[in-house]
Amino acid sequence: MRKWLILVSLWTLGASGATVWTWVDENGVTHYSDTPVPGARRIDLPEPRPAAPAPAPQAIPRAGAATAPQVQPERGHSYRLFLVTSPTEQQTLWNIGGTLEVELRLEPQLEAGHVIDILIDGERRYLNTTSLQVTVPEVFRGVHTLQAAILDARGEIVLRSLPVTFMVQQTSILNPNNPNAPPRRVPNAG
Repeated sequence: MRKWLILVSLWTLGASGATVWTWVDENGVTHYSDTPVPGARRIDLPEPRPAAPAPAPQAIPRAGAATAPQVQPERGHSYRLFLVTSPTEQQTLWNIGGTLEVELRLEPQLEAGHVIDILIDGERRYLNTTSLQVTVPEVFRGVHTLQAAILDARGEIVLRSLPVTFMVQQTSILNPNNPNAPPRRVPNAG
């Protein structure tokens, strides 16, 4: 194994069409070099091929788990960026009263005939809006996953944002002195 690592190292460092010399010394140790020594055997390395460029990362998982395959966007659209900017990953939201305010970022702007929808915990909300600021009702206490989706005129998903996990906390009336609750705002008396 070590021999192959050395040979591959020499091959990757060498110029195109490089020659490597190998020999076994009196102790039985195999050596590799770019300069010949008496008794060395010549190894001609093939020209290295340029590496294929890595495919562009797809930041848009299919509905459900984060381990699902990537969605291929519909051909013909020009979206370069689509993400949830608020809430942020692992953000804790306090006392939202069941109403979640979502902010999105999209570049370039939404194409004609396309709408945006929101998925909370994998469940589509059928908001079908063109706004990048969305109010999602009925998001209550707990840990949630949020994902935004762009749909075409047929209602098929063109693109999804990466999922964002966030928490909703609600101050309890039964325990108003909860040490984990954020400080209460006192109205100005003036």
